[in-house]
Amino acid sequence: MEVGCLVETKEKVFTMPSYEQDDGIHNVLEQGTVGIIMERPGKERPRQYLVNFVGGQTYWMFHGEIQPYMGEKNV
Repeated sequence: MEVGCLVETKEKVFTMPSYEQDDGIHNVLEQGTVGIIMERPGKERPRQYLVNFVGGQTYWMFHGEIQPYMGEKNV
């Protein structure tokens, strides 16, 4: 997964507020929430991707929490 790729959450993810948004509000990203990779894993966060999700929420996500977005699903 590269910067600029669309991804979605594999399952429901409970988030923690970042130090920049320390308002004490814990959000939930529902399964299938779509976002775009902003930053790949690096030395400081070797197993996490920075993802900006729809609605402007940005979180560090582990590889196992996201998957490539393959478009709308026909149910």
